[in-house]
Amino acid sequence: MENTHEAIIAKDVFQQVQEQIASRKRSRKDGQTQIFAGLIKCADCGWSLAYGENRQNKTPYGYYHCSKNGQGTKQCSMHYIRYDLLYGYVLSRLQHWYEQVQQDEERLLKQLLNTSDKERIATKKKHTAELRKAVKRKSEVDGLFAKMYEDWSAGRITEYNFNMLSERYQSEQRELDDKIRKLTEEMDAAVQTTQDAEKWIALIKQCSHPSELTAELLNTVIEKIVVHEAVKGTDGTRKQKVDIYYRFIGKID
Repeated sequence: MENTHEAIIAKDVFQQVQEQIASRKRSRKDGQTQIFAGLIKCADCGWSLAYGENRQNKTPYGYYHCSKNGQGTKQCSMHYIRYDLLYGYVLSRLQHWYEQVQQDEERLLKQLLNTSDKERIATKKKHTAELRKAVKRKSEVDGLFAKMYEDWSAGRITEYNFNMLSERYQSEQRELDDKIRKLTEEMDAAVQTTQDAEKWIALIKQCSHPSELTAELLNTVIEKIVVHEAVKGTDGTRKQKVDIYYRFIGKID
């Protein structure tokens, strides 16, 4: 029966997940749905990775690549990763965390809080520096704009120069306002609490030992997957870093 006990996941969070699942669904020509749609991001430019298929080999396979590179602009590198490798890695991590929940939930909770503390401190330090710089520049631009207005009123600069500089300063003011707002939001979002960790553990417990990935499972548990450019070692081996950012708690792997 509804509303007889406290929900594990708040209604607004549940609704948000459902909306994201719906908005991220991508259907291929063969009718299959891309389960990773909207989740995979490029580590360098932040754009989504596009899905493609290699049919030139004897055994065709799917892969993802940076859409900014794929547009032919070459503004970013490929960030290529095969679908099957990504699928296997993500599934193995979800299975790992599910097993950790089953073995010792309290120990996992402490581990998540310690990890998120480190992540939060690093994020806060970076964003604080960027925010301080943006606020300082915003104050400088405001001051320059006020002085320019005084110069124009006193006839020290022409109306043409006033209009040109005014447009430039106002454009920078808008950009700085937007940057300050985003940095403030990201700093607020980086604050992790015990409640956040408990919510994520509750989500993992509902996975019931995942044996396959679905769009609903991925969007419920994961916020985004960041793919880095692969690096080839001197021995010819190919290594690639993939960061999984989970809902409520961020990156913990």
